[in-house]
Amino acid sequence: MMIQKFIKKCEEFVLCGGYGDANGIFTDGFPDNNAIYHIITKGCVKMGRPFESKFIELDAKSNNFVDVKDYLYSQRVYTSSSPYHMFGFNAIDPNQMWDGRLVRDSFDGDDNSWLICFKGEPIINNILLKPMDYAKLKNKHYDVYLNDALVGVFTKV
Repeated sequence: MMIQKFIKKCEEFVLCGGYGDANGIFTDGFPDNNAIYHIITKGCVKMGRPFESKFIELDAKSNNFVDVKDYLYSQRVYTSSSPYHMFGFNAIDPNQMWDGRLVRDSFDGDDNSWLICFKGEPIINNILLKPMDYAKLKNKHYDVYLNDALVGVFTKV
């Protein structure tokens, strides 16, 4: 079983992520894990609290962008049923609130938001993005051609 994890501190947030084989299990929790959104681009991972029957199923095909704020101050257990690749969006300060959403079409941006490409090569305002490209947005319109990419917008509340 192989599991690789990584972390990138950005200007106003932290991205973490990992990938691994099927049938893996790992734990993570506060204060090391401040993820408030999980984004999965490959595979299927279940996440829950130890010794609880309730869990969240992250699936690259059907449930790939998940708000996990309810788990912020908890120890978390992750199990994979297939090879996976997933990311976490973390507030630098766990008290700072963010709203996140998937980009599905063209949109109007604002100065409190960041755009992150998680998978694929979308074209946004005639700029080709690659996975893990990110940018602070401005108060303007963004024309989007997704090309089957997975792109999120996160807004500091």
